[in-house]
Amino acid sequence: AVGVFTISAMTADEEPEYVTLPIAEWAGIEEGQPRVVHPEFNKDGTQVWLASASAFDQDYQPGLRRLQLVAGEILVSTASDEREFVVDTPQGRLRALGTRFAVRLSDAGTSVAVYEGAVEVTTASRGETTVLQAGQQSRFTDRVTETPAAADPAREAWSRGILITRDTPLGEVVAELNRYRRGHISVATEIAQLPVFGSYPITDADRTLAMLETVMPIRVRRPLPWWLVIEAQPPAP
Repeated sequence: AVGVFTISAMTADEEPEYVTLPIAEWAGIEEGQPRVVHPEFNKDGTQVWLASASAFDQDYQPGLRRLQLVAGEILVSTASDEREFVVDTPQGRLRALGTRFAVRLSDAGTSVAVYEGAVEVTTASRGETTVLQAGQQSRFTDRVTETPAAADPAREAWSRGILITRDTPLGEVVAELNRYRRGHISVATEIAQLPVFGSYPITDADRTLAMLETVMPIRVRRPLPWWLVIEAQPPAP
C-alpha cells in the first residue's frame, strides 16, 4: 500500500494524517512482505521480496541481470532467461542456477539459503567457488565459505509475514521484531537468552509479544506508545 499525505497539513509535533491506497490489491499481489514490482523483473518472471530495513541496487544489462544487495535481506525467485542472474554483496557474488533463494547481509558476512535449484557462491577476495544445492544454506566472507548446512525454513518464511522460532533466544526474536515495528522494543538482559518456540506474525510485534506473554515468564510494559519493555515476570505475591 502507499500512504498519501497532504504536505500543507503536516506539522512537526503531530502524527500526520494520510490516505492509504491499496495498490497491492489493485495489482493482485498477495499479502506478505513487500515484493518488488518492476517491468524488468516481471518481464522475465523473476520475483524479488524485500525484508524490512532492506535495499538493493538493480543493474540489468543486455547480457546480465544483476542485483547489488546494499542492506538487509531479499528472497529471489528467478525465471529462465538467456541472461545470467547474479546477486553481489561486499563478500562476493551469488549466481543463480534456476532457483529460489534468500540472501541476508550481517556483520558476520553474507548468508544464503537455497530452496529450489542451486546457487554458485564466489568469494570476493580469493575467488573460491562453492555450489549450494536446494535444501542447503551457508555463510561466506570475502575469503571463505562455511560448510553447508540444512536450509532453515525460517529464512524464507518472513516473505509470508511469519517468524519461525525453534529454541531461538528471546533477544534474537526481539531484534527481528524491531526491524518491523516503529519505535523500539528492549529486553532485560536476564531474560534475553530464554528460548522461544513457535510461529508468530513478524509484522505485528504487539500481537507476537502478547502471545509470548501467555507462554513465557515475561511481562511487557509500555512506558511510551512507541517504546515496549520486556521484563521478567514478577514473582507471585
